[in-house]
Amino acid sequence: MMKRLLIVDDDPDHRLILRTRFEEKGYECEEAEDGGVALSKLETDQMALVLTDLNMPGMNGLELIDQMGRLALLQNTPAILMTIQSMEDMSSEAYKTGASAIISKPYDFPKLLEEVGRAIGQPETVG
Repeated sequence: MMKRLLIVDDDPDHRLILRTRFEEKGYECEEAEDGGVALSKLETDQMALVLTDLNMPGMNGLELIDQMGRLALLQNTPAILMTIQSMEDMSSEAYKTGASAIISKPYDFPKLLEEVGRAIGQPETVG
């Protein structure tokens, strides 16, 4: 099973931290600074999963997930939404849009790793 992630976040430091942590766990990672760049990358590079921040300029994380669901090529690519907003406020809309999971920021990396593994069908053992 492919373990390629696309990390979408407008904060370059946050992308680097996530990329480093996931690469230490054997994932191959690509980065995008917003939803538009992410869609361009997804049209040319197959990813196992998209990990996206909610609040970004231009196309936000929910809009990205919605657009992915409208493209036949990306309909089966799971996406996890990361947000600092209240989970209660976001969960209904995010799941309706097609998010596989919602993770609150600041995130617990073992929980995030577990959610990514579950979404791509490769449960991670967190020790």
